[in-house]
Order: sequence, then C-alpha cells, then structure tokens
Amino acid sequence: MGIQACYTAISENELSNLIELNEQTLLDELEELEEENDTLDIGKMWDGLHFILTGTSASTPLEDSPLSDAIVGVHVMDEENFIAAIGNNELPEIIAALEKVDLPSLKAQFNPQQLNDNDIYPDIWLSQDKDSLFTELEQALTELLHFYRRCLSDDKHVVVGIY
Repeated sequence: MGIQACYTAISENELSNLIELNEQTLLDELEELEEENDTLDIGKMWDGLHFILTGTSASTPLEDSPLSDAIVGVHVMDEENFIAAIGNNELPEIIAALEKVDLPSLKAQFNPQQLNDNDIYPDIWLSQDKDSLFTELEQALTELLHFYRRCLSDDKHVVVGIY
C-alpha cells in the first residue's frame, strides 16, 4: 500500500485529547477520527508535492515555511508514525502561501528526473508520464487548499498523518 498522507479536520476538544495520548494510542485514535471526521487523503503524492513546492523532501521539513507546513504540519506529535498538527490560527498563513503558488510556472519547471535524483517518495517519477504525474500533484494541491479553507471556515484544526 505504501506511505499515504491523510489530513483530518478536528475540533479543539479532539486536539486536546490527542495531545495527551502515547504514540500507539495516538495512532489508533487518529485512525478512528479519520473515519468519523472530514478527511482528505492525498495518497502517495505528499513527498512529491513537498518537493515541487519547497525544493526539498518532506523528510527534511523547512522551518518557518508555510508551504512545508502545508504538507507535513507544524507541531509534531509522533515522529515514528509521523503525526503532526496545524492549529486553526495557523491556517491563514498556509492558505495564503498555497494561493500564491504559480501552477503554470511549477508545471514548466516540473522535472521528474529531479524528483527521482532526490529519492522523492514514491519511486514512480520516471515510470509514468510527466503530464499525468503533474496533474496528480496539481490535483492534490488543489484538494489540500480547498480542505484547508473548509477547516478555517469551520473553525477546525488539522491533524496530518503520514504513515
């Protein structure tokens, strides 16, 4: 199945409960919340998306970078299973950064060989058509932006799970 990225909208109370949990209980509770709450699954596109937005792999998130935060979250809760949170108050800056992304420029610069050379997950960058790969990345980015806007307007926090 591979490593997938899921973004889950949660309430203040749900976030407070998650913060108190140990790693295994946290993972179990998050999986339950993913089933019950508004959730966006961008599948395996998370690392490729992080790379085209920031120039680095998601395994080395950038400090003070809303584009990096958009993919991997802000507050790490579990490093092993990679679970992080984004507070509702942090969403405006992330949304603004995503809205400024110039998709035509990203598409013009998109080079699957660079993703392959930088070991960006998953190992698909040279085995699939360049245009279809970019379309998948663009769709994930668009869905993520819509999801974050919904969370902001619904006064929800976000939990990012990449495992």
